Parts: sequence; structure tokens; C-alpha cells
Amino acid sequence: MIRECFRREEFTGRPDTPFMQTLNGFGIINSTGKLWKDQRRFLHEKLRQFGMTYMGNGKHVMEKRIMTEVHEYIHNLNVSEGQPMDMAPAISVAVSNVICSIMMSVRFSIDDPKFRRFNFLIEEGMRLFGEIHTVDYIPTVQYFPSILTAKNKIAKNREEMQKFYQDVIDDHKKSFDGSNIRDLVDFYLAEIEKAKQEGRDEELFDGKNHEEQIVQVIIDLFSAGMETIKTTLLWINVFMLRNPEAMKRVQDELDQVVGRHRLPSIEDLQYLPITESTILESMRRSSIVPLATTHSPTRDVEVNGYKIPAGSHVIPLINSVHMDPNLWEKPEEFNPRRFLDSEGKVRKPEYFIPFGVGRRMCLGDVLARMELFLFFASFMHSFNITLPQGQPLPSLKGNVGATITPEAFKVCLTPRPLQLNTTTIEPHHMRNVGSN
Repeated sequence: MIRECFRREEFTGRPDTPFMQTLNGFGIINSTGKLWKDQRRFLHEKLRQFGMTYMGNGKHVMEKRIMTEVHEYIHNLNVSEGQPMDMAPAISVAVSNVICSIMMSVRFSIDDPKFRRFNFLIEEGMRLFGEIHTVDYIPTVQYFPSILTAKNKIAKNREEMQKFYQDVIDDHKKSFDGSNIRDLVDFYLAEIEKAKQEGRDEELFDGKNHEEQIVQVIIDLFSAGMETIKTTLLWINVFMLRNPEAMKRVQDELDQVVGRHRLPSIEDLQYLPITESTILESMRRSSIVPLATTHSPTRDVEVNGYKIPAGSHVIPLINSVHMDPNLWEKPEEFNPRRFLDSEGKVRKPEYFIPFGVGRRMCLGDVLARMELFLFFASFMHSFNITLPQGQPLPSLKGNVGATITPEAFKVCLTPRPLQLNTTTIEPHHMRNVGSN
């Protein structure tokens, strides 16, 4: 039913709700109509040049960006020297830097106060939007004191985030060179300049403020491409702690296929079905975006005999699909083998939909798959992970916000020494945030 609905043009709309009104129709996730179509086409074309939308030649460009952060990630984890640590900050800065390099050519260091504030704002925003999302379905609750407080916090959060990104745009405008496009912000500035020269700047972005649109696109891509990857990697660690035999199978496969002289590469993925199936099962079992994004038909439609009026809320219940006992045997169990066929090859059922389906499915699914594989496989290849003495197993309950995040937990890491013969690769155009 989800696939049948969302493959249709009529279901590409978004509902007009208090939540959507907060965003003023800007961006890519919550925009609709011509603006959404134009933006998706533009982003698909530009992101493809970064190797984000297909696993062809561009994957090597993207792999270098990711592996730069993987090496730094492993270094930051080694600093713990076996003492109990919260891995969330190291994961956050690594994943943030991948998307930062693509969008605005900046990098954070893990101890940078700007990163800490930046990370806090993203996490706070995701949590607060989760708190007020009920308003979209039960409008009367918008007057509850807790909702009003959350809305005020969101306004302040967005104001600070917008200022941060606006400063990035202003900095790019000062150094912009149309013959040397560095990142996604430059692509947007080039498009704005081109539209001005052709006399169509008032039509660009469906007539919306150009820089506000860029800011919201950046916020959208960070929400979809940073917080979700970080949360998924944390959940994978939860499942490894709760299923040490699964971790052992992954490590044995990595040792056999990759060897102990290097970290895994994207070329290894096709030869690592146990590792890949473990990632897939973690995504199924956690379903970090259980409701996905609300769709709304742009006209009255009929699906499987059901009449759905224009403007209705159509919500894909991804968690229900991923935990349906009619589709998955013992769905509550963590079992990576369910993604392997009789020959041991990876098999993804059509009802496995972590990135959504249809015309509005995730634009960055290829980047997400690459990041999850390279970060997880490199981590498993480099460390054993155990619980600190006396700490209970992490809960599977999770905290509800815009995503389902695991409850905070600490781990102890024991290095699995590698005989590396590599040097850290850093794209020449990147710079550290805060440096002048």
C-alpha cells in the first residue's frame, strides 16, 4: 500500500500544518509543488557530482571524504585507552564533517566549542520538533503550556541555526569563484548568479528568498544526513553489545576478507555479506524514523478502493512494516541472517524501506549506505566493544523525538591493532571551523 501510494505524483504534497508553517515552505523536505520539484532536480544533479546519488565512478570521490573522517574517528576513539566512554560525540563530529565538507567546506574538531554548540542545536531541534509534532494531528494541543514552551524554544533554536548558516553563506559570497565550485553552497550561489544574468532571478526557487532557501536546504540535509546516521551507528553499537556473537561473526569476516593491514574500503562491501546484513538488521530493528514524513495528496484520489481527499495526512508507518510478524519471522529478535539467502548473499525484501519509497524517498540514501558501512566496518575492524563493569545492557526502548535515539550508554574499547600503511586523506579545499 505504501509503495502504491507514494509512487504516484498526487502523493508528493505536504499537508498545511502548524509544523509546516514554522518552516515557511522553504527547503527540500517540507516544500511542495514547483519549488520541491525544482529543488529535488537541482540537488540530485549537484549531489551526483559529489558521488552521493549512485555507486558508480563518483563513489571514490565520496569514499575519500568519508575515510578522512573514519581515520579521525578511530583516532578519537583510541584516546579513551580502554576507559568507559560515550561514543556519541566522536560519532557526531565524524558524521557532521562528512556532510559539512559536501555542503560548506568546513570541518569541526571534537573539542571545538562551536561544534559542541552546533551539535547541541541539532539534537535539541530534533527533540523539540518531535515534541510539537502532535499539533499536526491534534491542533487543539497547540495551546498547551508545554507545546507553547517547545515552540518558543524551537524559534530560538532556528534563529541561532539560521545565523550560523547565514554566516557561512556570507563567507562564501566573499570568496566565491564561479570557475572553482567548492561545495553545495557554491553551487547555489552559482545558480543565483546565473539566474540574475538571465533575468529570471525573481522566478528562481519559485520566487522565495534565495538565501533563506539555501539555509533551509542546509538544515534539511543536516537533519536527514547527520542526525539519522549518528543515531543508526549508536543503535548498531547497542545491538553489538546485546549480541556479541553477531559482533564476532562480523569481525571474523572482516579479518578474512580485508586482512589486518588496512581498513575496509567500499570495494570490499560486495564480499562482506555478514557485515552488510548486520547493518541492515540494525536498521530494521531500530527503525529510527518510525512514522517517516507525512505526505498529502494534491487532489482527491482512490487507492485500493479507499477514497483519500486532497489535503489528507498520509503517514507511512515504517516501524509497523519492519516489525510485522506476517513479513518477518520473530521480528523482535535481532537476526542478521534474515537478510541472507540460501547461498549467503545479501537479500533485501521489498518491504525493507528504511529510506522511504516513492518520489520523495531520501535523496542521500547512497551516501547513508556508504557512511554506515565504512564507519561500522572500520570500527569493528579496529576495536572490541564491551560494557563497563557493572553497567547493564543498553535498553531497546529508546527516546522519542523526530528520531528514536537510544538511551545514553558508555562502552569500553579494546584496540584490535592494524598494520596500517595509509596516510590521512584530507580534501584540499577543506578548512577547520574557526580558523582564519
